[in-house]
Amino acid sequence: MICKIVIIMDQMPITIRILILVHWLLAEPSDLTVRQSPPSLVVTHGQRARLGCFFSFESNSKGAVSWHKADLDGNTSSSRAVPLRHRFSLARPKTFLSDGDASLVIGNITGEDAGVYFCKVHLWDKAEEQGPGTSLMVHARPSHPEIYLKVATESQEDVMLTCHTAGYYPPGIAVSWHSNDGDCPDPGPLELWKSESGDYQATRHIVLPSSCRTNLLTVSCIVRHISLEAPLYANYSHKLSELVVTEYHLIEYLNILKMALILGLTISILLTVLKRCKIRREK
Repeated sequence: MICKIVIIMDQMPITIRILILVHWLLAEPSDLTVRQSPPSLVVTHGQRARLGCFFSFESNSKGAVSWHKADLDGNTSSSRAVPLRHRFSLARPKTFLSDGDASLVIGNITGEDAGVYFCKVHLWDKAEEQGPGTSLMVHARPSHPEIYLKVATESQEDVMLTCHTAGYYPPGIAVSWHSNDGDCPDPGPLELWKSESGDYQATRHIVLPSSCRTNLLTVSCIVRHISLEAPLYANYSHKLSELVVTEYHLIEYLNILKMALILGLTISILLTVLKRCKIRREK
């Protein structure tokens, strides 16, 4: 059959033969298709994730599979190979080719694992195809906020409260202060830093001046993050008019106590001297 086609083509003009060959090359479908599922996946820090990669081809062939990771923005220029060791492995390392399943398994997920993962299948005698990619997003819940009190500030009359939360990912977070006193000042800027383990910590301060001392002040720190179904709250209540002694007041009280001790010692010495004088006179 092939010989007949070649003979017929030899009898055709050169232009027609070229057009027929180009048509065959463009119309020939690839027998290798690669699909990835799901297109996006959200996991929690510490969990295990499976990124599906499935392929099919018409005939048996020898081949290999590789995975590449790009940033979440999908920029493939930042793509880098994923080494299949330690926490990264194939779901079917021995039978992926015959099963058509080159899914990637990632254990003990961390925030650094977030990105877009591309599966590429190589068939030695056929073709090479890459999947459309799977976007992996990692969420870690922030710790319950804690409020710390600092009673000594520059003015010695103000009170500083600090709200702290840690262990979350991604870095976007909202930490806000609310109080039952509308005259109290706005909170300071959000302070954010990344820990050695790859997650994030945040603090936000609020300074309560002496003008807020009239009533029982209830202050709430509210934390909002994409990993939370509902905000986290921490409350602090204190009647600032009865606030514990500041360092400035403590020094004042210590000076008064010192003066009282000196006065008492002086009186004691005077009484002792007078007593001795009286005894000498009697003699």
